[in-house]
Amino acid sequence: MTAIASRAEVSALLGPAVSPEHTYTYLFCDLLTDVVLAELPLREVTYSTELNGIGTLSAVVPYADDTLPLDPETATVPGRTAVYVDRDGVIVWGGIVWTREIVRGGKAIQAAEFLSYYTRRYVKQTLSTDTSLILNTAYAPAGQRLYADQKFIVWSLLQYAHAQAGGNIGVSTNQLTAPAHGVNRVVSYFGFERPEIYKSISELASADDGFDFGIEVGWNPVANNNPPTRYRRARAWFPRRGRTATQSGLVFVKGGPGSSILDYDWPEDGTASATEVSAVGDGTGEARVTAVRQDTDRLAAGWPLLEQVTAYDGVIDQVQLDGLASAELTARSSAQTQPTFTVAADSDPVFGTYEVGDEALIVIDPEPATPAGREGVLRIVSIENTASSGPERVRLTCAAV
Repeated sequence: MTAIASRAEVSALLGPAVSPEHTYTYLFCDLLTDVVLAELPLREVTYSTELNGIGTLSAVVPYADDTLPLDPETATVPGRTAVYVDRDGVIVWGGIVWTREIVRGGKAIQAAEFLSYYTRRYVKQTLSTDTSLILNTAYAPAGQRLYADQKFIVWSLLQYAHAQAGGNIGVSTNQLTAPAHGVNRVVSYFGFERPEIYKSISELASADDGFDFGIEVGWNPVANNNPPTRYRRARAWFPRRGRTATQSGLVFVKGGPGSSILDYDWPEDGTASATEVSAVGDGTGEARVTAVRQDTDRLAAGWPLLEQVTAYDGVIDQVQLDGLASAELTARSSAQTQPTFTVAADSDPVFGTYEVGDEALIVIDPEPATPAGREGVLRIVSIENTASSGPERVRLTCAAV
């Protein structure tokens, strides 16, 4: 009879697992036209993606005999250059170079995802869903009226930004058309207040029945032997981005033969907790719009009154402000935890099979720091990777579901 070797015996025969090699390519393009300026090698590369936020990239551009002919000085001009990170033929990150400084052997750059562009764009004429507040009742960008559905308001804000000379950086808004979310808002953005477009979208998304948003990047299909091109497309996911833990099947484990978590930190922060939230909108004096929400259950259970006040510039609708207050109270309803996990990129689940917004089951086996172990479903809100041709470590920041 032939004996069946155990997994441990097979592992001993095969030796240590060999991590796959990864190929990184970095493309620098003109921000407005997306024309490739140079393909440059980078070192010390770290890049991140944020849920409803703006991920960043830091790297060093070598200035050496083999890179200077590629003109890295022109290809990395801050404020007008885009950079893409291609990992094994897949674009995993894209954004705008914002800073550059001299370091030993080259120049260090800092870039941020394409959403960062809209932190530098503002509403300069009044846009509103209320036609009594505007002069031109045509829909933006041809006029000032906003479509009432929250998804279409995002479309209107971006279209308004793109309609201005030099304001179109090639972010497609086609994904923001039908179907609607089915959630109507009453909003006004007053030109004299110069509301920031990114902040306006973020506040709209964070209200009750809000949405997740971001800008996706990737390769377009190649056709007719044309050179490959890239896409930048705005998205608004409703009711949320990503998969539930049941849908994703993602399990990250620390301990045992299938361990993928290399290190972790699971803090708790009571300073971010609140049992009462006040949301303050626009207006002056006693006419200023306000909303107050209390966590009556926790107050009745013996929690102290812990107050949080947040201002929402440009919000004049009471219903919208009520929703913003309720959403913030929910987010602050318990001691906030932002656990972080360092995982091996090539262990199951492998990097690229999960994205921000996904839920995952986290399992920590008993160990001295956690004698009873710990287990729970968390949502991935940030993914940070340090580029390497060999084994990579990915840092996941998570939040309660």
